[in-house]
Amino acid sequence: MDYKNKKKTKIFQKIVIGFVILVVTFVFDFWIFMPKQKAPEMIKNEEINTGNELVAELKGDKLIQLENQDNLKNNIIEEKTTTIIEKSVLLIKIEIENIPFLSQSPFAEWDELHNEACEEAALIMAKYWLEEKSLSKETGDKEILNSVVWQNQNWGGHYDLSAEYIKDLGINYFGLTKIYYSEIKDIDDIKVELGKGNLVIVPTAGRLLNNPYYKQPGPAYHALVLKGYQNDKIITHDPGTKRGENYIYDQSVLLNAIHDWPMGLGGGHEFDNDKKASEVLKGKKIMIVIEK
Repeated sequence: MDYKNKKKTKIFQKIVIGFVILVVTFVFDFWIFMPKQKAPEMIKNEEINTGNELVAELKGDKLIQLENQDNLKNNIIEEKTTTIIEKSVLLIKIEIENIPFLSQSPFAEWDELHNEACEEAALIMAKYWLEEKSLSKETGDKEILNSVVWQNQNWGGHYDLSAEYIKDLGINYFGLTKIYYSEIKDIDDIKVELGKGNLVIVPTAGRLLNNPYYKQPGPAYHALVLKGYQNDKIITHDPGTKRGENYIYDQSVLLNAIHDWPMGLGGGHEFDNDKKASEVLKGKKIMIVIEK
């Protein structure tokens, strides 16, 4: 092979090698700098509701309640929502702030009067929340005693109070103006009111609450304040124990226990606690709502 052919061969080889290097460099750079597609993240149970609970959507400072998971799915499928589910639709903790706590027996004097004072204690908490006042044990106990005096004078005794009479006591003695009661179909009815910033009082068959801090077996009939929720937990002020501040119940336990006093004013006053515990199970599921 002469000199010229050798030179041409070397030039051709250099061109091929250079082209290969260029291709390899391009492929490598493309692989390095191309945008990577993220694998879908697992959505935690706490972030997206898989049951039939309320879902909330935050838009600015407004809270919009979407009815339930099925409606949420339908809205997404039908493109009636403009919210990206991963970031804008979530279960949130709702808690009404600055509700003072009061035990129905502030000084642990569990006599007959204080054993029956849960309705009064619940209304007193509502009153001082509305008035944005602090509530000491001394003031709370005076409020309880004075309200019982009023009941003795106007109703002829100190009795277990149904939702109707809790409302009447709230209006006629404690001066609450925006108070009413309504029947509960499911736990979402309560959550809707709490989401609006309304305080809720529920009458219950107290023994079904299974609160370990009650004197066992627990009160036959009991009222407590509901102040918030987080997922399937309900945040309460339970006046039946000194440990009742921000006491948390499973929503299924609370809903099962909710029963209004089924007898009229003074009805069943002569019953012992076991008979009362049996009778209260006949009561409807009712909540008392107090608006600010």
